[in-house]
Amino acid sequence: MDFSTKKQLHIAVFPWLAYGHIAPFLHVSQFLAQKGHRIYYLSTPKNISRLPVLPPNLRSNISFIPLSLPHVDGLPPGVESTSELPIQKVPFLKKAHDKLETQLAEFLRRSPQVKLIIHDFCPYWLVHVATQLGISLVFFSILSASTNAFFRSPSDMLGKTRRSAEDFTVVPVWMDYPNNIAFKLHEWASHQECEDTISDLERVETILLNCKILAVRSCYELEPEALSVLSKIHQIPVVPLGLLPPSLSGIEDEGDENWEALKKWLDSKQDKSVFYVALGSEVCLSRELMHELAYGIEKSELPFIWVVRKPPFVEAEQSVEDMIPPGFEERVSDRGLIV
Repeated sequence: MDFSTKKQLHIAVFPWLAYGHIAPFLHVSQFLAQKGHRIYYLSTPKNISRLPVLPPNLRSNISFIPLSLPHVDGLPPGVESTSELPIQKVPFLKKAHDKLETQLAEFLRRSPQVKLIIHDFCPYWLVHVATQLGISLVFFSILSASTNAFFRSPSDMLGKTRRSAEDFTVVPVWMDYPNNIAFKLHEWASHQECEDTISDLERVETILLNCKILAVRSCYELEPEALSVLSKIHQIPVVPLGLLPPSLSGIEDEGDENWEALKKWLDSKQDKSVFYVALGSEVCLSRELMHELAYGIEKSELPFIWVVRKPPFVEAEQSVEDMIPPGFEERVSDRGLIV
């Protein structure tokens, strides 16, 4: 499947409902649109509204198709992404996401020109829909090649050789190069909290056994051994798409007073002496864990910048300041910044 072909392809793009997935899928959409292909980016209205404005030269080649997220008991009203939920409620979002099958199938039936869909790990049901409509599947995993190799071998998927949590705490035999990639037991237990009755591994197994291409967020310069393993164990084309960093075009730091103060503070520190702490838009720690993180930062005695965000699902009366231990800011004011 040659994306560089001069013939225009009509491609549907369908990411999971998490901004860490939505943004990379948009980067891929923009790249394909630059090559002249016609892109139909499908997500829920709230997630589409969060996306940056497209450059003028790409607007004619990318259409955003809103899908209304169905109601599921247990999912708070208005929630459309993982960043709005504690991890224990993510299974309800997966159930709602599965109910998008009807709307997505209807869009594809109305769009016979679409012969390719680039999708995420969650919609195992796409296999049935795509088979009916003669559409090829491209699975784009935003995870590294190493992580993909750790999770998924056809022999493991079919034979179910890993059955217990402890089985995931050792490096699998098919990763035949020096590495120490494995879960800690508590990490695997935490991961299980966001599992639906249909596990993530079951979803991906179905997809991997039926997709035409596996695209991964990686590159040969970073993970040559893992990419080689992926090609060997899946026997389908594995396409590394690069690391897909956010675009810096259009960002103007010079006029930002906050950036000026931050730059002045950074310039006062020695090179490579400051560490940066930020958990992004998806990871929301409890107040207790945030306090533990603060104590660790304090004990390091290193200069730091810490970005603190109030989880959207905590009680309204709690403030960002509640996430930081009493007296912490005063004790570290001479060597750290809290944003």
